[in-house]
Amino acid sequence: MVKQIVVKKILTDAQVEKLAGKKLPTGYFKTVLRENADVWTEEGTLLLKYRRNVLPRANLHAAFDNLIKHARQKTSARGIFSGQGKGKRDVRINEKIATNIVGYFDTIGITQKALLRKAGLKLPKCRPSAFTENNPKKWKKIIPLIKDVSNEYKKLFPAYYDMQKKAVRNNKYIIPGTVYSTVTTNLNVQSAVHRDKGDYSEGFGNLVVISKGNYKGGFTGFPQYGVAMDVRTGDFAGMNVHEWHANEPIRGLGDKMTLRLSLVSYLRERLAKNCKGIPLLPAGYFKKVAARLARMDTKTRKGGSRRRRKKRTRKRRRRRT
Repeated sequence: MVKQIVVKKILTDAQVEKLAGKKLPTGYFKTVLRENADVWTEEGTLLLKYRRNVLPRANLHAAFDNLIKHARQKTSARGIFSGQGKGKRDVRINEKIATNIVGYFDTIGITQKALLRKAGLKLPKCRPSAFTENNPKKWKKIIPLIKDVSNEYKKLFPAYYDMQKKAVRNNKYIIPGTVYSTVTTNLNVQSAVHRDKGDYSEGFGNLVVISKGNYKGGFTGFPQYGVAMDVRTGDFAGMNVHEWHANEPIRGLGDKMTLRLSLVSYLRERLAKNCKGIPLLPAGYFKKVAARLARMDTKTRKGGSRRRRKKRTRKRRRRRT
């Protein structure tokens, strides 16, 4: 049985916008879903669909085992998501959190840009993430879970799924067997109040959680409506990530063995538009470019050394004569 819930705004638009970039306290959400439910706003807009224990455990555990090392890495590039507030932000001083991506992306990193420009190569519009490019065996073992998530999306959001499927046609930068380009991982992260940007505007974000050990809290929800979900291992949540959302503090993380890994699967809108018909970059593309430049630099240095040695030899000969 699926419970149908209609929610009203407990905050005005102006009030919820003032929460942007702020972390919610424990106990903020008065309604926390722990059963199958569809939630609608009183205006008739679908807010979320939540299903308990619908994802195969074997694929969840395989994904966790192959993702966890990558997911532990900390970055400071998430700004408002990590609680930096609105306005100007500096990634050099932002709090570092364990949030990362796998799959494919539509921007090129600073280091990659410098590498390709040095090699005189054109910048690609899309690329595999560093993890996907450098860990093909691990990536292959993660894909089955992303397929499971995509199938749940198709089942619960058929109209949105069909639009997204149409948007990814003839696009190689899509996770095989799914309608997603990218997955964001968050490890033991409390997100501040934010709205997702850059993802497909006609789609819903798909959230799953894989946990190890015991913890409390971490409820994911919509502060403007006061409703959240206690998403646990095996659950699926489809949510309107273009509304303000966040999660409560995750309590009980003092034990280093306690881990809450969340995965958000989505389609990058620019990737969907700009990468149709473009072939995938060859496997190990950036590594191969870097290796080629290194060989060229070595050859140049050796050539310079030989020229310097010959010059010194000629000078010695002239002195003798």
